This record gives sequence, C-alpha cells and structure tokens, in this order.
Amino acid sequence: MNHFWTNTIWYVLLGVSAIFEVIFSIIKAVRRKFAFAFYMTLVGVVLSFETMILILFSAYNYFPMIILTSPFDDVLAGNLFSQFSVAATALVIAVFNLEYYWIFILSGIYGLIEELFLALGVYSQNWYRTWMTVVGLIIYFWWAKKNYSKRLEGINPLRYYYYIILGLFPLDVVTFLWAFILSGYQNYTKSFIPDPVRSPYVVAVLYYVLVATTMVSIYFSKFKWTLKSIVISAIYGVNYLAYRKHIFYFFNTGWFLIFSTISIFSMYLSVVFLDHLFKTSKLSELDIRGN
Repeated sequence: MNHFWTNTIWYVLLGVSAIFEVIFSIIKAVRRKFAFAFYMTLVGVVLSFETMILILFSAYNYFPMIILTSPFDDVLAGNLFSQFSVAATALVIAVFNLEYYWIFILSGIYGLIEELFLALGVYSQNWYRTWMTVVGLIIYFWWAKKNYSKRLEGINPLRYYYYIILGLFPLDVVTFLWAFILSGYQNYTKSFIPDPVRSPYVVAVLYYVLVATTMVSIYFSKFKWTLKSIVISAIYGVNYLAYRKHIFYFFNTGWFLIFSTISIFSMYLSVVFLDHLFKTSKLSELDIRGN
C-alpha cells in the first residue's frame, strides 16, 4: 500500500482509461464482435514487439510495484498496462476512422505520458528513447486504421491466421502461461539465453508460438479428428520430452499433465472463439449491406 499512491496509481489510471476506450469503441462499432476480436489482435501485435525488446534487449523498465515478490514480473505487469492502453487507443482510431492527424496527436500524447512516467520515477529507460515510442506508435496506429477498414471477404488466409495467432497472446500467454510461472508450480529453463532472469520468458513465448501455430493449423485443416488427436498427443510428448531435458520444470508429474492440458486446450478454444467472432461479424456485415 506504501507504493500505491506513488507508483501503482499511474498504471491503474492507464488501465481504467484503456477499459473505457475499449468499451466505448465496441459500443459504437458497427461490427462489435469484430471490434473485440480485432482488439485482441492489436494487443497481440504490440505485446509481441514490446515484450521481445523488453525481454531480449532490456529496452526499459516499469515499476508499478504490483508484484513485489518478483522484480522482473513486476516490470512485465507494467508492460501489460502500457500495451493494453496503446492497443485501446489504436482501436479508437480504427473504429472511428479518425483522420490521420489524430495519429500524430495521440502518438505525441503517449510520448508526453512516457516523459511524465520518467519524471515520476515509475519508469526508466536503458538504451531506449521516447522518440522511438512516438515513431513506433505512428506506424502502429496507421496499421490499425488501415487493417480495420478492410473487409474480411477475400482476405489472404495466411493473414487471417496471423490475426488469430496474435490474438492468442493476450488470451493465453498473459493469462494461463504467465499464471503458471507466477504460481511457482511450473517454469522454464534459465539457461536458454545468457540472462537467467529473462530466459524462462523467452522460452514461454517460443512455446506459445509453437502451440498457437499448431492449434490454428489443425483447427483450419480438413484433417479428421483422429489425425488431430495424434497431433495434440504429440504436443504432450514434446512437453514431456522438454520436462525430461529440464527445459520445462514442473512441481511434479501431475503438474505436467495439468499444464499441458490447460495450455493446449485453452489455445484451441481461443482459436475457436476468435474465429467465431471474426466470422460472425462478417456475416452481420453482409446482412447490414443486404438490408
């Protein structure tokens, strides 16, 4: 509680503003289900980029003082507030099809927020600089505006699958995979990269890419369930092999089964969920145009 009014409150304000932006955008969107699914993709885009430069290249540090038992997990928590916030603003730009000058204005505002966080001591930069945020957000907001305006009809299937894989990042990595690490009952090797603190999170992201790609592939394939079951069983086998090779760590063998089952089937169900939202919104749009 000592840190709430000095550190945590600023991240809470970011989170509250993001919630309002998302709710307002979805209420006003013609394709509400699409808007929510697209928001998951937007979060996945910025998290994929920001998490990697944070984990691999130590660009900056956040100090929300939420997870006091693990300094690096606390940094990751601050990163989530930041990236969910910028994704929410990207959704506003996309849904309301704001003029391009708003992209520059809102990117500049985030630059000012970053400088404020630096001045307050709740955020620090290593080699990273604020102007990189402004430039990156201009590109990111432009991408969101451009891709939201496109219809799903005729979209390249590979791009559609990519949208869904990105959407799995906030739906599964931020929830289940990170939750297992925080629980202390499951973790990943500390020797995959030279930095033992960041190594488990790099492996977790690679695991997400592997399983997410596999789940999308088998879901959209015309394989029979017999073959799909073989592929899913193979993931259990890979997980067990990683466990025996000390790439994955579990509290006991039972936790291996719990982790494998939840990580595999949560991603599969998330693929089903996102595909449903995207396809339902597509049908709704066709109905609107038909009327």
